[in-house]
Amino acid sequence: MEALDTRGLSALREIAESGSVAAAAAALGWSQPTVNHHLRNLERALGSTLIVKSPRGSHPTVVGNLVVTRAIEILGLCDRLGAEVALWREDQAVPVRIGAVPTVGARVIPKLHNQLQKRARWQAHDEMASENPAPAEATTAGRNAEMTAAALDVTLDEHAKLVARLEAGDLDLALLVSTDIDKTWIPSTLTAKHLYSEQLFLCVPKSVGPIALDAVGMPDLTSLVSQTWAFSIDPGDAIDEVVRSLCVTAGFEPRVGMRMDDYAAIIRMIAAGLAVAVIPDSSVPEDPTVEVIPMPMDACRRDVLLVSRARTAEASAQVARHDPIVAAHNAAIAEVVADVGTVTAQWR
Repeated sequence: MEALDTRGLSALREIAESGSVAAAAAALGWSQPTVNHHLRNLERALGSTLIVKSPRGSHPTVVGNLVVTRAIEILGLCDRLGAEVALWREDQAVPVRIGAVPTVGARVIPKLHNQLQKRARWQAHDEMASENPAPAEATTAGRNAEMTAAALDVTLDEHAKLVARLEAGDLDLALLVSTDIDKTWIPSTLTAKHLYSEQLFLCVPKSVGPIALDAVGMPDLTSLVSQTWAFSIDPGDAIDEVVRSLCVTAGFEPRVGMRMDDYAAIIRMIAAGLAVAVIPDSSVPEDPTVEVIPMPMDACRRDVLLVSRARTAEASAQVARHDPIVAAHNAAIAEVVADVGTVTAQWR
């Protein structure tokens, strides 16, 4: 089979997405004859008809649909390769895709970025050689001493979506949260490292009145039976599960009246007397109209975890030995993991 031209894959993908050669040409900025030319070359190389035309437009054949799927993968890798090389050359860094739930991301990511800026920049082998000529026998040692710097590609999203993206390989790492209530959300394909734990605080309007505490300092939640609770948009939110469990233990199901992930907005709702909520230490308000009641750490807390795809060090090293891009990526991920540990140490 003759070598494939990615222009043919681009033409096929655009026709499949837009439904016509004319629309594909407009999307690609090509002429219609150019689109047809590259499509014919692709069909000749593969020995199959990939597109059928009808009065309603142009659509992939059965084989064409298979090729479209692979074309999306191949063109996606080409785009990623171009972006990675540009980043390596221009910013001297290797991209690491990290996700985070918003409250943790807002606290950790800026500090992580600053920590990464302190590291030595990445250099290509040819750049090192031109700056510091060395005899041939020193080449291997020079390559081993090469520094890799990481650049963050950050995604802030809901917990469940980040877990799914980790499993799919769309993220390298994620800063997630859990509690002692239930950690079964971590699939066997993922591994989690505990970073630090946050104390939780019950926040209620001052107008609700004083909340009694039991012998271990747990607030009397039965006094909030008639109150409206603010929960997260994420149905599997760790703090929501804690609140629900504690309320059920106290003899009632919490009445959820609003869902949002913006703690500043939640605090305004509480101050207005519209809700009560449990909030982590990193988002506790300084509002005189909100009563802030600490909850005992041994009864409930929010654990912040660094989660990644489970892979043995031996398997990772074996792949890296045969693929310099994988080796550089693994080194960059290790760099980020180390710096996450450094910047979160202050909260342990």
